[in-house]
Amino acid sequence: MLEFQIPWLQLLLVAAFRNLLGVVWYSPLLFGAAWARSTGCTQAEMRRRLLPMLPVEYFCSFVIAFVLAQVLNFGGAIDWKMGAFVGLLMALGFVAAGTPNQVMYARRPRGAWLVDAGFSVVSLMAMGVVMATWRWDGLIRTALRQGLARVAQ
Repeated sequence: MLEFQIPWLQLLLVAAFRNLLGVVWYSPLLFGAAWARSTGCTQAEMRRRLLPMLPVEYFCSFVIAFVLAQVLNFGGAIDWKMGAFVGLLMALGFVAAGTPNQVMYARRPRGAWLVDAGFSVVSLMAMGVVMATWRWDGLIRTALRQGLARVAQ
């Protein structure tokens, strides 16, 4: 039987981490200007849209973190390399391969899709690294404590 692990604090913090990464990714420092040019959206309009959308974006980031935590758990990811690889697989398999129809059929600008897909790859890999290393560190400590308690009996 599948067992879901729900590390609530980790999910809340990793979702916030993804949102912060998104703010930096879509800023003029990185890819915000390229995204804005390809969509015809101004920087001022992007800033105006940001605050009302943050709660929705945070909820979506939380759902992504929850699903990623389950995939990492089922896959047995125990270190940063495995976490990054699982995040990369999810991004390539579900985002990069699942969203080109936005460009082909919905005629969304290719540049915007590249920026968005790149963010998905980087954010899922980073989330995978954080979650795989953090989660297993806590589980190992708990297992060691329980093992030492048994030995002491």
